[in-house]
Amino acid sequence: MSTNQHWSDIREAGALSGLRIMAWTYRLLGRVGFNVVLAPVMLYFLLRRPVARQASTDYLCRVHEMYPDSLGGKPGFWTSFRHFLAFGRSLLDKYIAWTGEPTGIDVRQQDAELLRSIVDSGKGILLIGSHFGNLEYSRGISRRHPDLVINTLIYDQHAANFARLIGDAAPESRLNLIQVTDLDLDLALRLRQRVEKGEWLLIAGDRVPVGLSDNVCPATFLGAEANFPIGPYVLGNLLRCPVYMMHCYFDSGMYRLRVELLEEEIRTSRKDRQRTYEPQVQKFATALEAQVRRSPLQWFNFYDFWARQTSSARPAQDQDQDSNDQD
Repeated sequence: MSTNQHWSDIREAGALSGLRIMAWTYRLLGRVGFNVVLAPVMLYFLLRRPVARQASTDYLCRVHEMYPDSLGGKPGFWTSFRHFLAFGRSLLDKYIAWTGEPTGIDVRQQDAELLRSIVDSGKGILLIGSHFGNLEYSRGISRRHPDLVINTLIYDQHAANFARLIGDAAPESRLNLIQVTDLDLDLALRLRQRVEKGEWLLIAGDRVPVGLSDNVCPATFLGAEANFPIGPYVLGNLLRCPVYMMHCYFDSGMYRLRVELLEEEIRTSRKDRQRTYEPQVQKFATALEAQVRRSPLQWFNFYDFWARQTSSARPAQDQDQDSNDQD
């Protein structure tokens, strides 16, 4: 497996016709029938996608080394197959979340109280999520708080087929989707306007940016350093709003929603921004690891997450020195 392959270079799994068949199968056969049909499909992808298969194996081995009891034994082909199956089921849940009203969401009392206090404050916030579980199910919050607007920032090109399927099934759902490639000043200003109106922004914090690979910061995750994007924290700094972490994962027949405060406000300077963001990046990585330990088959990054890209592998302090030399 190429250690220099960026996640966005990996071809999207599932042609548009295949995804439409997925939706049709669910409507015709229900979830049980869908799961039966899904098994041979995911076995095919497991056999035909060596990069994704190797990434799954590597990740599961790291989980096993850190938390031997999390997987119930040493991971092998069967464990990776279960990992792929969980991903296929999550695609269906994403479809359900975007085309209907997510149901079956459990929110602990302390999380419900925190969410209520945020909504009652009327303040816009930034939520940092991940590719763990099914973050789309967090739209269920809007059922509890009908006046709340949640905007999801997505990299649409990588999942163009899935986005088109959602657009065909429920065009109105895209009103809360904001396509992002690079965070420029114009986009930041538009997002700030949304936050000032009390809207929430949701962004993933576990994939390095497609554009400038220097916009990353290393953090310890599952026993080794991996690059995490600093974009969410740069955005938090620009927005001057509270920043929270959100996790939504499947457990015992329902999705469980967890919310944690990251920072009341992120402030930093351009001169040393990467060093300043290191605590926030590590805090996010630590929180993500705690969730992954609970349900490791629900983290869906099928590429070499620990590969250090050529420019992004540089230590943050070296990048800061470059910035100092330019000032």
